[in-house]
Amino acid sequence: MNRFQTVPFQFIGSTYESRSRPLSSQNTVNLYTQVNERGKDPISMHSFPGQKLFAIGVIGIDRNQHRMSEVLYRVVSGNLYTVDELGVHKQLGAITGDDRCIFADDGENLVIVSDKVFVYNSFTDTFAENTNINLVGTISVTSLNFQFIYTTPKLSFVAAPGDPFDVSGLNAIGAESSPDNLVRDYAFNQTLYRFGVRTTEPWYNSGVGSPPIDRIEGQEFSVGLGAIHSLTNTDNALYWLGDDAAIYRVAGNINQRISDDGISNAIENMTVTSDAFGYSLTLQGMDFYVITFPTGNKTFMLNESLGVNGWTELSSGTNGAAYSGTSLIEVYGKSIVARGGELLELSLNEYTEDSDVMLRSRTGLPITRKNIPSPIKGRRIKISSMEFIMEQGIGLITGQGENPRMLLELSFDGGRSFAHSQWVELGRLGDHTLEVVADVMASADEIIPRVTISDAVPVSFSAASVDIKAVAR
Repeated sequence: MNRFQTVPFQFIGSTYESRSRPLSSQNTVNLYTQVNERGKDPISMHSFPGQKLFAIGVIGIDRNQHRMSEVLYRVVSGNLYTVDELGVHKQLGAITGDDRCIFADDGENLVIVSDKVFVYNSFTDTFAENTNINLVGTISVTSLNFQFIYTTPKLSFVAAPGDPFDVSGLNAIGAESSPDNLVRDYAFNQTLYRFGVRTTEPWYNSGVGSPPIDRIEGQEFSVGLGAIHSLTNTDNALYWLGDDAAIYRVAGNINQRISDDGISNAIENMTVTSDAFGYSLTLQGMDFYVITFPTGNKTFMLNESLGVNGWTELSSGTNGAAYSGTSLIEVYGKSIVARGGELLELSLNEYTEDSDVMLRSRTGLPITRKNIPSPIKGRRIKISSMEFIMEQGIGLITGQGENPRMLLELSFDGGRSFAHSQWVELGRLGDHTLEVVADVMASADEIIPRVTISDAVPVSFSAASVDIKAVAR
């Protein structure tokens, strides 16, 4: 007799939206995946931290943040500020230009590159604009062994130790093995990565010559830097958007493409990608890389420990817009994210963006005949219910979220549209025995589930099952 059977289906996972929707429409937004080494389920999904106000700050446009000697510095519109542990801003000097800034420091001097080069000395509390002709046209800066390295499209200039403006025209290096223009030099783990338009060369401080920097032979990468501000690092690896619309990382001088075909396809379909910017953060011991495409209006996030399988999306608002945080720095024991002139603190105990709604959603893999063995011929299936193994009894004491619910939608056309929907209760506060079950009677060749949660409550998924049987047409 052909009865319904309860079988597990793969619901937990990363974002992987194929060029062909029926192949894969997987999408994970404002949730992150993690491996559970000692948990009952091997992998789970959890809420990305919400935001709470750290400092009202100043009115203007965020142009990036930096930490030097455990003090926060930031550029907002046309000014450089220092920000103390209470969020109090102190203006230090005027920064011309309107593009995103690049910072580097040696513990005493903070160098800021905009359309010009500026230096703030924290020991003498002085601020100065560059007058050295060799630094005209500088597009980025980094620091290696207390020496600042300035990048121009043709040459990189190395400053004298301890003096960011002491730059000789003789203390310069070009791109030796490839003729493409330079985009940015970036020091990471005692290696100087020299990113060009189409190639990347690792160099090191040899201590010999002028400047005392030499190329590491045989280590050139045949991929350049596609967005100057996409480049950043975690403790273990360096990440950037390549010139081929793929995302790469390098660790131990070994580079690899880290974006899957779904992420790369989304990037290739954007009209502008050169404005992408990236930053990293650490969450409960896990390192993440976040990259935002302002023109493309998308933000992707990678859980470093999961590699190519660790991609999810971050979003702000209710229309799928890019994440609102335009820069992030870890300082004062907090993860501080900028949103315009405001500064906000990421917190696992917050489930909104400073009271603005955070939509958490997951579109899973298709449920098909492959989920159930049956002697009945044909592709069609019928389901009667779905259960989601997740944290329940998470309601708030009062207000929206007192009786939290999850919207379940089903697609019968390969993820092109989601027509069938119903609300599923997640349990009032303390109702930890509630079964998160949706009674859904539906029949199709394949069924793709999508869930969305807007209530300001914690969300954790670990597994899912479906009552299913095969049916003849």
